[in-house]
Amino acid sequence: MKVGLALGGGAVRGLAHIGVLKVLKKYEIPIDFIAGTSMGGAIGGLVAAGIDIEEIEEFVLNTPSYRFLDIGIQKRGILAGNKIYANLIQFLEQKGLGDIRIEDMKIPFRAVSVDLIKGNVFVFEEGSLSLAIRATTSVPGIFSPVHYQDKVLVDGGILNNLPADLLHMAGMDVVMAVDVEREHEEQEPRSIFEVMYRSFTIMMTRQRRANLKYADIVFRPEVGHVLAFDTSKIRECIEAGEQEARHKIDEVLSLLK
Repeated sequence: MKVGLALGGGAVRGLAHIGVLKVLKKYEIPIDFIAGTSMGGAIGGLVAAGIDIEEIEEFVLNTPSYRFLDIGIQKRGILAGNKIYANLIQFLEQKGLGDIRIEDMKIPFRAVSVDLIKGNVFVFEEGSLSLAIRATTSVPGIFSPVHYQDKVLVDGGILNNLPADLLHMAGMDVVMAVDVEREHEEQEPRSIFEVMYRSFTIMMTRQRRANLKYADIVFRPEVGHVLAFDTSKIRECIEAGEQEARHKIDEVLSLLK
């Protein structure tokens, strides 16, 4: 039986993926394929490359919050760079995996981005993992896009924020998905960044709903109260992921019998 895991986008909320993955590891749930978008693509890529989830958690928790965002005006994005993702890539390099290619990774992996030139989804199936992470996490209007070949790539959440469909097409027998976005928010956006990101997530709601039909199990960590760039809630997001996974682990185990 082949098991796939889809990890959705959600900025800081997406760190709940770490908690879910910790519980799946504890119960020795096999993961044969990972597909991710935005933060899901970043965390999923590190795991697929063979980095232990506890090491990822330690790195994220020990990185000072002020390093997670780098404010600076750019030609095509408000922020010069998204430090949380830049630091994840740096972490990849520290593990000696800075040059790893997707086709050489331990677990098959796909990262979703969108090409602003052709207006369609571009899925990284091969090539540089670092580049794929940069592209899938480049929230349009907030972070600068990534130029690759003849493409201008941004966060795949515009068209596919929860890529469970890719796992279905890959022939997985069981598809698990981690959905960290909400259709109704609990807090008013408090900055221009939050307003832009909230608008972005509203646009992607219909596609995210459609992709849920491909998932046999959907984890929904309680992170709706966390604003997209609130780095003070990192540990809380991870714990929410753990709690949700523990709550549904019996359902997962029954599917895998």
